[in-house]
Amino acid sequence: MNIVMAGTVAMDDIKTPYGERIGIIGGSASHFSTAASFLAPTSIIGIVGKDYPARYIQYLRKKGVDTSGIVQSKDQISFYWKGFYENDMNVAHTNDTILGVLSSFNPVLDEEKKNADFLFLGNIDPVIQMKVYRQMKKPVFVGMDTMNFWISSRKNELLAMIKKVDALFINDGELRQLSGEVNLIKAAGMIRKKGPKMVVVKKGEHGVLINGILGTEEFLFFTPAYPTMMVKDPTGAGDSFAGGFVSYLHRVHTQNNGKPIGLADIRHAAVWATATASISVEGFATSRFDKITAKDIRERCDFLYQYTKFEPMPE
Repeated sequence: MNIVMAGTVAMDDIKTPYGERIGIIGGSASHFSTAASFLAPTSIIGIVGKDYPARYIQYLRKKGVDTSGIVQSKDQISFYWKGFYENDMNVAHTNDTILGVLSSFNPVLDEEKKNADFLFLGNIDPVIQMKVYRQMKKPVFVGMDTMNFWISSRKNELLAMIKKVDALFINDGELRQLSGEVNLIKAAGMIRKKGPKMVVVKKGEHGVLINGILGTEEFLFFTPAYPTMMVKDPTGAGDSFAGGFVSYLHRVHTQNNGKPIGLADIRHAAVWATATASISVEGFATSRFDKITAKDIRERCDFLYQYTKFEPMPE
């Protein structure tokens, strides 16, 4: 059964020190589903405008993505983000954001999608996230992402949504904003106590921190970022990370016939996601994923396993 992913299917204008691209494929759902495609199929719940290129829908289908849940408006334009990066590639600068069809998006799921085991809610309006969640029957795993705009403008709705999920994916700046706490370990613990079983803190080039609980046992897990030598376009790296993470857990769940996910599975998912995201930033949009296989991601995982392992300190 596919992962259901509700998010944006968009177009981007992006400029970085390595070049400029106009009208390329973008949006959280596009990045997530493309990254997930190496391990699991995804069904997108989203909306595009009358101007959205058919070739991008065809591109997603070739990746094995189910696009039947993408609605196309006949009179509105697509969601569009225009931005740039300078020397600090961790900081995105926005020139313009055109909401377009997102302002009237009312998601409706068919019966197959309602019965999916895995649901991921991209960083869209938490009111829309809740509409999708309430249509699901009995998902085994629910993950969500968010962003600073929703933290500022829809905090109450966001906190209500956070209570429903198994994992919240959030970057370090957003976590500090949401919690009001500077220390990330404390902040992740504070937010986890509001509902999610895991808070997955994306720290860009500084790796990832997970604060979680399995049963009654709390845990912390850290992994560094893969030391890539080329960062051409960081747009969608967080969504690619989430796609890698959730697809890994989906594969474990499928192969183990529904056996509960364990701590080792979560750790391996974080490493796989880290390796996946490190590849995504090496090209504009999703282009790097067109030139690799799952074996390439696994090789980066092996590198992380090898170079983060060390012997105990001698007495």
